[in-house]
Amino acid sequence: LDCIAGAAIALSTRESLENLIASFIIFFDKPFTTGDLVKVQNVTGTVEKIGLRSTRIRTDQKTFVTVPNKQMVDSILDNLSLRSQRRAFVQLELHAATTPAKVQELIKNLEAIFQQHKTDIDQYSVLLSDINKNAFHIQVEFFTPAGTIAAFNAIRQKVNIEMIQALNTLEIRLAAKETEQGEKLV
Repeated sequence: LDCIAGAAIALSTRESLENLIASFIIFFDKPFTTGDLVKVQNVTGTVEKIGLRSTRIRTDQKTFVTVPNKQMVDSILDNLSLRSQRRAFVQLELHAATTPAKVQELIKNLEAIFQQHKTDIDQYSVLLSDINKNAFHIQVEFFTPAGTIAAFNAIRQKVNIEMIQALNTLEIRLAAKETEQGEKLV
C-alpha cells in the first residue's frame, strides 16, 4: 500500500514539476501572452490568464478552457495574433456555356475590383484554374493586413458583393450542381 501511495505522489509531483518548468518556458520564451488569440490542440481562443500550472483560454464559443502549461509547451501552438495577413479564397464555377470573351472580361473586372481596394488588400490573384465539361473554375485569392476579424469580414463581404455584381453585369451564370442521377440542382 505504501508503494502505491509513493508512486501516486511521485507521479503527481512529476506532473506538477513539468507544469512548473513549462510555465517558466512560457514566461521567458513568450510564445504567447495574455490577450493573444491562439490555437493549441483542438482549442482556439484568447489567452486570459497564464498561471504557474495552467493557461486559461476563452474560446470562440465563449467557454473557459484550462490547459496545463506542459501541453501548451509540448503541443504545436499557433499564435494567430502574430499572423501578418488574413487570407480569403473564393472559387467561382462558371457555367460551361460562358464564352471565352466573357471569361476573360470577368477576370479583368475581378482584377479591377482588387485594384480599387489596394489600400485594404495586400496581394491578390485571379486565375482560370480548371476547365471541365460542367464548368470553368476561377480561383480568387486575396490577403488583407492582419487587423481584426471584423475588418477582414467587412472587406471580404464588400469584395464578394462586387464579384456578384460583376457576374450579373456580364450576365454570367454559375454552374449548377448535378445529382448522381444527372438532375440539375438550382
